[in-house]
Amino acid sequence: PQPYAAIELIHKQPVRWIKDKIVSCDGGGGVLGHPKIFINVDKPQINWCTYCGLPFAKEAHRAYLESLPTTSFPLEPTGDPAEVNERQRVSDEPFGQR
Repeated sequence: PQPYAAIELIHKQPVRWIKDKIVSCDGGGGVLGHPKIFINVDKPQINWCTYCGLPFAKEAHRAYLESLPTTSFPLEPTGDPAEVNERQRVSDEPFGQR
């Protein structure tokens, strides 16, 4: 079997549901991460980190996104071995998701 391309692996990552309209992502922090960026998730769509590709969406838009026939990222974990085993923490703390 051929190995997966990076873009295929990124699109196996489930959406991280966020309560606020802005989320920060630093790729896990430390030397293995990337510069911290802030992502606006206020629109009813899946938004991804431009560095690491992790998908984020606002919890308030979950029903709308689930009503779509297809999405580019899974909305829930699928158990795929390529999934990153990290569960994105959703909290009421500002910028506290990562």
